Amino acid sequence: MQKISSKDASALLKQAGASIRHLVEENQQLKEKLANQDRDRRIVKLAQEMEEKGLNNELTLAEKVAHLRKAPNLEVTEQAVKIASVQGRVIGGIDPDELGNSPHPFETFIETGEDVR
Repeated sequence: MQKISSKDASALLKQAGASIRHLVEENQQLKEKLANQDRDRRIVKLAQEMEEKGLNNELTLAEKVAHLRKAPNLEVTEQAVKIASVQGRVIGGIDPDELGNSPHPFETFIETGEDVR
């Protein structure tokens, strides 16, 4: 087994420390890059969901993506879009074409008080 001098050991430790610091910094940069890519993927998916539901129709898909990039809390926006209903669809509405020309029996009852079943 070969012995190394304290001077060589000191130089080796300095070099190892610099290498470790460099790898830690590179690792942190890659984590941030991955987090940004994940956020961008979520933003594009969210903008597409907004398009499908007709939310913010005045904006293009690119404008929605740009707007969502400024959102401080993407999770809240995702939940809001998730629970939003499709715009332009009326739930529980009455189609005037289905009513015909005669008044509904409920309308007649309110106007006259007579039950016309």
